[in-house]
Amino acid sequence: MDPVVIVLSVFILFCLFMAYYTSHNQSKNKKNLSKLKDQKNASLFITLSHFYGLPIAENTLTRIFSCPNEYEFLANGNTFKLNKSKITDVTITNDVEIQKNNVSSIGGAIGGAILFGPIGAMIGGRSKEKTSKIVNSYLIFTFLDNNEIKYIAFNCTNDFKAQKIVKEFKQSNLRAETTINL
Repeated sequence: MDPVVIVLSVFILFCLFMAYYTSHNQSKNKKNLSKLKDQKNASLFITLSHFYGLPIAENTLTRIFSCPNEYEFLANGNTFKLNKSKITDVTITNDVEIQKNNVSSIGGAIGGAILFGPIGAMIGGRSKEKTSKIVNSYLIFTFLDNNEIKYIAFNCTNDFKAQKIVKEFKQSNLRAETTINL
């Protein structure tokens, strides 16, 4: 039998095994998360990257459960609970970062070299400034702790489920109101 056919057959079998193994594990994880959501009697569940406010590292993946009386944040085996009666607002805010990059054009250098030689290559491939906007979105829980306003924030860029948590909070009318003397 041709060695290429043998290698190709082994590769195809490996790919099929990995596809099965991956889909089986994803299905198992979804069942476990669904079971955990049911145990906590949570109406919503989302996994986001921690940004600020919890005593864990930035960018730690955190599971957020919206339970009847509290939000639970699970990260690295730790559970943090925030009583909904302390919350003054849940919102999504954006931060726009403008990045300026210097890019050189290889195509311009080649085209310039063909038309005008080495000087044309230098001119055609010279560095140009390119500006790009990066928009980051953050899910922010604002709450009162001993009459002090505090925040917990998660990066929710490109995750539309975060909007459901905001909507649920706005509809619940559980907003804590207090007067803080400045």
